[in-house]
Amino acid sequence: MIPIAVPAPATEIGELTNVGIPADQVTWSRVTITSDRWIAVTVFNLKDGSISYAGQTSADSVLMNPSEPVIALKAEQRFEVFNVETKLLLTKTKVHDPVHFWTWLTPEILAIITDTTVYHWHLFKTKDSQPEKVFCRHSRLAFSEITSYKADVNLRWFAITGLTPEEDKISGLTQLYNMDEDITQCIACHAVCFDTYKFAGNNSRSTVFCVGSRDIHNHGKVHVIELGPYKQGNFALRNTYDHIHFEPDEEHYDFPVALHVSKEFGLVFLLTKYGYLYLCDMETSTCLCSTKVAEDIIFTSTLNTETQGIIGVTRSGQVLAVDIKKDTLIDYVRDTAKKGNQADRLERAIITINEPGTSRKLP
Repeated sequence: MIPIAVPAPATEIGELTNVGIPADQVTWSRVTITSDRWIAVTVFNLKDGSISYAGQTSADSVLMNPSEPVIALKAEQRFEVFNVETKLLLTKTKVHDPVHFWTWLTPEILAIITDTTVYHWHLFKTKDSQPEKVFCRHSRLAFSEITSYKADVNLRWFAITGLTPEEDKISGLTQLYNMDEDITQCIACHAVCFDTYKFAGNNSRSTVFCVGSRDIHNHGKVHVIELGPYKQGNFALRNTYDHIHFEPDEEHYDFPVALHVSKEFGLVFLLTKYGYLYLCDMETSTCLCSTKVAEDIIFTSTLNTETQGIIGVTRSGQVLAVDIKKDTLIDYVRDTAKKGNQADRLERAIITINEPGTSRKLP
């Protein structure tokens, strides 16, 4: 494993227990972060630090809309959606089967996963819209804890990920479903994400599927897979991967829990349960560096769209920002990791971001 990398330092930007959230409420099911705007426990605004409620509720889980002041609440099989600012109930529904996972798929769609079925609830399509069946959950996920559900921007590709504890490890399995072909494929992995990215030499952006896994012993992989259909003027669809190494630890079994893509940097952020961050190159999947960004478990995270870093929440209630230091990263990749081609690409990307007329300058 490459030594601890300085290019992506972690900074505490908040502490949930300092704003009145009890430590025993800081759990995976009760604390959610769907974008870099809010954390939902009650509702914690990441931009100004304010706290707000959607009213008194017996909800067992809450999800803040990724872009609007709208909050969804779940109490077993019942769902209600409120406007946070007006406290008005916007819509509600109930499903008949136990719910194993739910998430905002887009600002307009809530996804609900039961024992056997994946539903999409188009909240604002009609006044009385109800969840609609999209596809069946694969039987191989029957005994897994569902930890994520992702979709590409065009809502043609979907991925359900589940984890299963075993004697000496945690196994991961992802069901990848293509709506156009109505085909399912199961992949052994722990974390995935979809995004779009314009590869060097291509005319158009591609849909990419990023996969993080831990294999036997201390070995893992990160994959970057360009999904079809092929676009005229682009190179052939690519599928690249690189190996990553996990620190040996007899007490804790570490594994990937989240992947985030910085399209502007051309980087994949792979985050592990016990606080390690791996920075990988989108073009080649090459692992550029790794660093430990938290001493506690990180159980939820998101891309910081302003800095192109990530924001995460730890089990102790820390809200951490991990941001790229551009000069340090380029020097590290070129001089320490000895990956000159990747360093040159990063330098070109950062110069483009900092060109006159762009809305953001990176430190």
